[in-house]
Amino acid sequence: MSLFAELKRRNVFRVAIAYGVIAWVLAQVADLAFDNFGSPEWVSKTVLFLLMLGLPLAVFFAWAFELTPEGLKKEKDVDRTASITPKTGRKLDLVIIAVLVIAVGLLLADRFRPGEETEPSEVVETDSARMSIAVLPFDNRSNRDEDVYFTEGIHDDLLTTMANIGSMKVISRTSVMEYKDTTKKIPEIARELGVANILEGGIQRSGNQVRINVQLIDAETDEHLWAEIYDRKLTAENLFVIQSEVSKAIANALHATLSPEEHERISAVPTQNLEAYETYLLGRQHWTARTAESTAESVMLFQKAIDLDPNFAQAWAGLADAYRHQVPYGGVPAAEAFSKAEVAVRKALELDDQLGEAHATLGGLLRQMGDLAGGEAALWRALELNPNYAPAYNWLGVGFNNEGKLEKGLEMYQKGLELDPLSPVLLSNAAANVGGLGRFDEMKARYERVIELNPNSPFGYTGMADYHASVRGRFDQSLSWQVRALEQDPTDIGNLTTMSYNYLNLGDYQAAKYWTDQASAVRSDNIDINLALFALALRQGDMEAANTNARRAAELSTGQSFLPFVLMHLMVEDLASGNGDDALARYQEEAPTLFQNNGYTVTASNYPMGLQLAYLLRETGLPDQANKLLADVQLVMDPMPVLSYWGSGPFKAIAYAMSGEDQTALAALRAAVDAGWRWGWWYFFDHDPLLESLRGYPEFQAMRAEIAADMGEQLKNVRRMEANEEIPAPAWPAPKNAAPPPT
Repeated sequence: MSLFAELKRRNVFRVAIAYGVIAWVLAQVADLAFDNFGSPEWVSKTVLFLLMLGLPLAVFFAWAFELTPEGLKKEKDVDRTASITPKTGRKLDLVIIAVLVIAVGLLLADRFRPGEETEPSEVVETDSARMSIAVLPFDNRSNRDEDVYFTEGIHDDLLTTMANIGSMKVISRTSVMEYKDTTKKIPEIARELGVANILEGGIQRSGNQVRINVQLIDAETDEHLWAEIYDRKLTAENLFVIQSEVSKAIANALHATLSPEEHERISAVPTQNLEAYETYLLGRQHWTARTAESTAESVMLFQKAIDLDPNFAQAWAGLADAYRHQVPYGGVPAAEAFSKAEVAVRKALELDDQLGEAHATLGGLLRQMGDLAGGEAALWRALELNPNYAPAYNWLGVGFNNEGKLEKGLEMYQKGLELDPLSPVLLSNAAANVGGLGRFDEMKARYERVIELNPNSPFGYTGMADYHASVRGRFDQSLSWQVRALEQDPTDIGNLTTMSYNYLNLGDYQAAKYWTDQASAVRSDNIDINLALFALALRQGDMEAANTNARRAAELSTGQSFLPFVLMHLMVEDLASGNGDDALARYQEEAPTLFQNNGYTVTASNYPMGLQLAYLLRETGLPDQANKLLADVQLVMDPMPVLSYWGSGPFKAIAYAMSGEDQTALAALRAAVDAGWRWGWWYFFDHDPLLESLRGYPEFQAMRAEIAADMGEQLKNVRRMEANEEIPAPAWPAPKNAAPPPT
């Protein structure tokens, strides 16, 4: 007789099935009972283990023994002719059927029992929330100051590695670094960061050895879910292997799913050169600081890492980021910085086309260079590869804002803040957006929150300066906040030129010139400096200097939509010399979003240029196109707030004036003045050709005099603040022929 037939005759299969069904029912009953009694988890695990252990024992007894009318006997001692195994088998069948009925009853009872229902989507959300983690800054346990950056770098790189796991939410470095040396408890930190789990650890470096110990903690119960100590020889490969092992262990502990592609990415060894890796880590530390000095230092460090290992893709991506951030933070001309950044990021992708950070860098760069569609595609690709990379959401938000999609931009910033809730960059960008949407109280509160969370960052202070200037029209208050921003980053050209604009709006030419000189001392070949110099020269009536700086700004621009009144000034020059085509080409370069879909597309970000373009079309013999464009601009402006950087300010008045509705235009301008609009007031009242039809009206001149008087009062307050040393009094030599402030 075959083995299969013998197993069947002895009821081994029936016993196994019966045991399995009965064990499952017992496990369900036990689980329900333990939940109600609040038994610890180890009790249910022990019961399950014992039930599993019983299966091979049941199968063994079914094979070796037989139940007879005289009791249990060894199978070899039973006469085959007297065996009752068929009858026993039928009884087992009945037992199996009965237990299956009970099992089905349990399933139905569990499915339909009364109580709080949970939708499938809620279950998914709960599971997703459970797979959220913040990696707290590691302790430097070698007690050597030179190892601080090494410890922070390993922590940063582990975050980057873990961020590749799409099914997990990993909080970004900017936010977790706020908890370095914190005394807060784990549950409190988890609540603030919105995560269910915390990873903490320490690094000890000694000679050519390194010890990394980590422990995963359930933030709700404060229980340890997993812990490990890694003692390895200090090599670049070992450090990457440890990071990979930690990431996989955490994914396993949180029941996160790893795709084959994610497994490959977190197992990668980007460089075998330890010195290159350490230099790269130091470069990352400097780049994250986001100041002119730190960004320049990061360029040198990333380049050194590349010199040590030319095939180090992450270092190439870091170099690209450092180059392009030298534009806003270091004043490097955009054309120069972007060209270098593109070479570096293309090299990074050539070495590793699965590097999410590199795709994000390329996306941000392409958008800065005017390729909005290409940039957006690269950024979404970055998030496919690295779903936890918060900067990608930030750069998407910036791009959507440049397209005038403020709600979409805010949505991207909010997604970024879910991953990096304490980021001053994301917090500040989101604050500016809500201001653009007319939510000014929220705008102010958000900027105050930035300062509360990041008192050593300039972003919150510059935001408050913008709020007071663009919403309240208070340049005196704006100056006090701008000074605090400069205390954090004294060489930031954007902050230096903003000081100049504030004084220029107040009518203090000397102070405005002082601050442009301070900016020029940092770097003279910068578009922001030339824009500020243009504004100063124009207000002083020095048309030769205004023309020179306007042309210079145009040369330095790379499709960046610089200040609209510079475009207007250059257009007037071109029209006067019969070069209307040159003016049109400039608008196509500087406002590419206007020229889409084989027509003109007006958005919340380009409508000022839309008004100017309508004027240009009218002046070059295309009135029908001009009127159609003007109507589109009015539709876009209609729901917009008057105030803030994104606000319509005087532009509604301009649109009505261009339509020949002077009285409506004056009423719109009156509404803007009453609301608090002041930014660039002198240009619109004294120079903008689009408002020429209103200048003969007494109401127009009265509004100008009203704002000039307001500026005089604010300037008195500035002098008081300077005298009380609340803000620094610019130290300049007394000019020989200073122009008096306007009346």
